[in-house]
Amino acid sequence: MVDMAMHMMDIAQNSIRAGAKNICISFFEDNDSNVLIFRIIDDGKGMSTKELNRLSDPFFTTRTTRKVGLGIPLLKMTCEQCGGHLTVTSESGVGTTVEATYRTDNPDCLPIGDIPGYLTMLLIANPLLRIRFSYKIDKEEFIIDSTELIEEGIDSQQQGVSGLIKSYIKDKLEQLILCRSEKSLLC
Repeated sequence: MVDMAMHMMDIAQNSIRAGAKNICISFFEDNDSNVLIFRIIDDGKGMSTKELNRLSDPFFTTRTTRKVGLGIPLLKMTCEQCGGHLTVTSESGVGTTVEATYRTDNPDCLPIGDIPGYLTMLLIANPLLRIRFSYKIDKEEFIIDSTELIEEGIDSQQQGVSGLIKSYIKDKLEQLILCRSEKSLLC
């Protein structure tokens, strides 16, 4: 994974495979402490303590289509290489929370990547899921929620709507990034 957007997509896909009906994706940048917290919370099937303990092992996966699971080990590595850390909590039958912390003043911090593109794909490809996304820098925040899009009469399956959603997300994130600290090495 070369950027945070790819990690976001990978973890969200894990949530979808785990049967989640609600996925909450959030990014929070704290300019004072030079930290970015990336979090995904889902209400999927969760994991047992045994599964949770093996999560960082690249040769462990619950998938039957392959024998390796590199997503979480790579996420852990990218956090730690820039002075951050990864926390995963889960309960069988309840859901999972993945929280990755990055030091934004560290030159090894990953770039943000194409969040508008990946988020749009998640929204369009999963019309039956509730996906709530928020990006916050200090006190300024952008939120998009698939349930609210539906309530506003926006049909993500209608031709041409995906481009409008992506453009909307991109514009809102570009405005928000103006609040980013000059010390931040995020791009």
